[in-house]
Amino acid sequence: MKMITIINNRIDEITNEVLALVDNQKINLTDKNALMQPLVEEKKVLEHTLVYLEKIKNTNYKGLCGGG
Repeated sequence: MKMITIINNRIDEITNEVLALVDNQKINLTDKNALMQPLVEEKKVLEHTLVYLEKIKNTNYKGLCGGG
């Protein structure tokens, strides 16, 4: 699934953005927290979505049409 690749790439981008904020000594801690909060929330949502997409990908769905 292409979406799994896209989500994994975005999770990597978010991780790098958060690490860059942590390393930036010019930003005070309060501002860092404010900047990181939406990134952390986005990452959580993407990680949950990824779990469900993997489950869908790995499930063998069989149609029950025809009284199966």
